[in-house]
Amino acid sequence: MEELAGRLKLEHLRPQFEACRAVRQAADRVDVAVLGRFKAGKSSFLNNLAGRAVLPIGVVPLTAVITRLRYGPVEQAKVQFLDGSVRAVPLADIGLYVSETENPNNVRHVASVTAELPELERLAPLEFVDTPGLGSAFVHNTEAALNWLPNVGAALVAVSADAPLSERDMALIETLHSHTPKIVILLTKADLLTPPQRAEVLSFVQRQLRSKWGVEYPVFFYSVRPQEAGLKAEFEQNFLEPLRRQRREVAWEIAHHKTLSLARQLRNYMEVALAAATQAESAREALRQKLAEERLQFDLFRSELRVLAQQWSAQALDWSLAQLQPVQAALQEKMTAELETQLPRWKQRLPRLLDEWRKWLDASLRSELGQISRSQREMFCTPMQRARLHLLRMLHAFHDRLAGHARAALGVSLVPREFTLEIAEPAAPPVDVAYAFDAAFTSLSWLVPVTIFRSLVKRALIRKTKWEVEKNISRLAADWRERVADGIQELVCQAEKQALDELDVMEQMLAQKSSPVDELRQAAEWLRQY
Repeated sequence: MEELAGRLKLEHLRPQFEACRAVRQAADRVDVAVLGRFKAGKSSFLNNLAGRAVLPIGVVPLTAVITRLRYGPVEQAKVQFLDGSVRAVPLADIGLYVSETENPNNVRHVASVTAELPELERLAPLEFVDTPGLGSAFVHNTEAALNWLPNVGAALVAVSADAPLSERDMALIETLHSHTPKIVILLTKADLLTPPQRAEVLSFVQRQLRSKWGVEYPVFFYSVRPQEAGLKAEFEQNFLEPLRRQRREVAWEIAHHKTLSLARQLRNYMEVALAAATQAESAREALRQKLAEERLQFDLFRSELRVLAQQWSAQALDWSLAQLQPVQAALQEKMTAELETQLPRWKQRLPRLLDEWRKWLDASLRSELGQISRSQREMFCTPMQRARLHLLRMLHAFHDRLAGHARAALGVSLVPREFTLEIAEPAAPPVDVAYAFDAAFTSLSWLVPVTIFRSLVKRALIRKTKWEVEKNISRLAADWRERVADGIQELVCQAEKQALDELDVMEQMLAQKSSPVDELRQAAEWLRQY
């Protein structure tokens, strides 16, 4: 199959070939990959499984680094770099290589990190892989996870139990179908739910999965809280232990699945190539003209994508400001109440009182705006979700158009293409509070006796505080808009590349007219057995 793909110049299938070869060579081992969105609890789950804090946990995501945990009689950690070199490091130093704080944008050029732990002996030879969060704050995280996806063995899709099965979770599961038959849903942070709520969430998740794919996926609740240790024991007993005992059969099943999936993709390409090689020259010329038209018109497609990106980015600020209106009103009320409490404590003359007000305002707004930025993250990123859906529809329409050209000219259908557009959610902008007071008021403040004009000063400070809340929330929304705009542009670049790749593949198929027809026919027949 690899030889056939090389003949057709299907370079985009190379990672799948490499993954097939690797999984067949490791027939006595099953990698358990933990996948999911940033903050889905993947690293916390693995730390809890190991019984100790090995992987860094915090408010920033991992870098573009695959981290592997496995059994070893002596604890140790090894860092493999992109240049192929390997360095042994203390286990406590793993964070220096996989934390975005310590290794921003993967400036250390780390390819992967492997930690060996005596505590994992009970689960050996299973190996656990922590992947960078899909859709995390950094583009390189998402790229690393997607590039590694063909290597998935058993897939644990980590989903926070209090926000089960978002559209991105469903898209991840859809993508996994071509890489592994062993997909398990892990509902993390189960301690946030009461038993009745867990039953409701479980029913919802199973119903969604059944409705989408007609499959009963295993679903497990999990929590790292000591009082929920029963969930951990149930997960190990009902999933990990059977997987460990049956690892050879499971490894063969996964290898077989990957090979069949690859064969089906290649078979379709081969059938198109065979049709291109056997059809009359007039049919090939008709398709050639259609593809040439698509190539000429691709600038229009690219321009349309960029215009849409500008529109989505421009609308993002208005969207977030509208959604923040209740938040702003609540914060203004809260800050006003706090100011009422603080004012009696400020007995100084007006200049010192204004200094105290500024210090209080700066500290309070930084804290409150930081909380708003974190709690409203999903809302701020909603325009990116909408852009992704629209771009996917455009890509499918583009593929359908190419498939229509092939069907009309060659009489052969292209299998539906699964496009993947991954959102790299932006990092939250730093909270930067800006404020100013009336210059004339400030310059004359030494002359204002506070004891006489305290009510006037109070009204002025309340009015100014409300205005500063509104202004700084608007600044926060504008900062988020800029970062969301960058994310939308990244989505557009992904869509443009995938559309071009699709066009390139079609042109490669058409170029097969010079190939020996008998060889193409034999290859197509051989692939049809799969």
